Amino acid sequence: MPTDAHLYKIRDKHRFLIAAMRELAGTARISFEGDLSATAVAHLAGASADETEILKRNTLWPKQDFVVLPLETDLVEAIIAAVGGTVPGGILHIQIEKGNRLELGLYDNCAPKASFFGPSLTPSFFANLQGDGIISQWTEG
Repeated sequence: MPTDAHLYKIRDKHRFLIAAMRELAGTARISFEGDLSATAVAHLAGASADETEILKRNTLWPKQDFVVLPLETDLVEAIIAAVGGTVPGGILHIQIEKGNRLELGLYDNCAPKASFFGPSLTPSFFANLQGDGIISQWTEG
């Protein structure tokens, strides 16, 4: 989990997801878990309900929908379109794996203390998102 210095409140989940997917695309995979009935992610090419070595279910009970997709640069727009105009509240967990390493984990509807950001997401990536108002530094209080 991130240190308090690296806790962010994601103010715009849709724009954050697009930015993170673009940043991490290429020989990567993304997983969505939750109530995916409001999305079309399970119908995309390459969709699988199988966990991988890195991308695993995070809710054991009740069992949630779970989909893993390849994440390549040319697939970002199709994945975003399948998610919809906003990230539905029913999506509980989003993970991105690249190079056999977890690079992004957004858990519990993007709760600041339940988010993981790997080393591929650089300080400049976060600075740009802060400048655009997509995220803000989060502190308890």
